[in-house]
Amino acid sequence: MKRLVLFCLILSLVPLAGCSGNQTLRDSWKYTKRQYRTYLNVPAELDYEDTGSCELYELGLGDAMLEVDTALLKLTRVMENSDRGPDQAWVMHMMQQFPWLTGVALADQTGEVMARYPEYFMKDFSVAPLLEPDPKQRRSALRAYVQESPMGPEVYLANPVYVGEEFRGLVVVYFDPRALMALSKDPGSVMMASPSGVLWSGRFTGGTPVNSTDWAEVLRHKSCGLVGEGGNEFYWTTRYLGNLPLVYAFPLSAAQKPAEHQAAAPAEPAPQETAPATSEE
Repeated sequence: MKRLVLFCLILSLVPLAGCSGNQTLRDSWKYTKRQYRTYLNVPAELDYEDTGSCELYELGLGDAMLEVDTALLKLTRVMENSDRGPDQAWVMHMMQQFPWLTGVALADQTGEVMARYPEYFMKDFSVAPLLEPDPKQRRSALRAYVQESPMGPEVYLANPVYVGEEFRGLVVVYFDPRALMALSKDPGSVMMASPSGVLWSGRFTGGTPVNSTDWAEVLRHKSCGLVGEGGNEFYWTTRYLGNLPLVYAFPLSAAQKPAEHQAAAPAEPAPQETAPATSEE
């Protein structure tokens, strides 16, 4: 009889112990979540006034090239998804979405142009350099090159089309750097170059270190840095368009904060400035 009473007493205490344990567990979990949010997963706060440890010339280059760089990144993403036989509607949408493009073309595996919009193009047109894959990248990656012309350079970007292992052709867009640089807030203060030479001169003459630098050699070892000396130095950084490196350059002597940060005093004149030029002489 005593054993039965003791057993019943133990059973009656089990729910109470369970409630106490569950309550303790809930309190412990709440405490853990508070500690986690306080010390580990702290909500992010953005300080738009803090420029960090960037140099003024880095800020100047970034402010001048923001819209240009954003447009190239957007074009890259769209082209990476253009390998399913684009139709006329896609072509027209591309020209509307990227009005700075010169045109769009479709070529077969031999480089013969099957379609092109617009049909009329004043410069020589060639996709031959885009037919062979770059050994440094996967064969289906975007390919690009610069075609030199007396009328100014033209940049080609292509997405190779494969069906299984078979190469079927190219979807190509092309543009004049002068049209692209019209997107910049301050196109005169920056230069753009590639291993083939200067693509955009800004307001500078051909005597800058950007013109005289062997970019093919420099880009083998660095992705950003300084070129020049004395009062004729440029800060530069690299953006890849497919397998084509594009160099953005900004003069140190013109370094100033972007428009929303800059002081009232005017910046020092940039080195070797002349009347605005639209392309390298």
